[in-house]
Amino acid sequence: MPGMNGLKLLQTLCGGTRTKAVGFILMTGTADKALIDKGRQLGMNNCLKIPFEPAQLRGCIEAVVGRL
Repeated sequence: MPGMNGLKLLQTLCGGTRTKAVGFILMTGTADKALIDKGRQLGMNNCLKIPFEPAQLRGCIEAVVGRL
């Protein structure tokens, strides 16, 4: 995403009237505590560290939207 990272995207989505209730999973290669804390503060629903396995992605999504 040129010019925007995941946290900025999350902040933008949460600030929009039509997008503020959208579930958000942050995918990152650097899942440090400060990043996770900031994501939670901004309204992130879940986080997934890259690289990940398909089963991890499914579990992460199901934690946000329910069983698929």
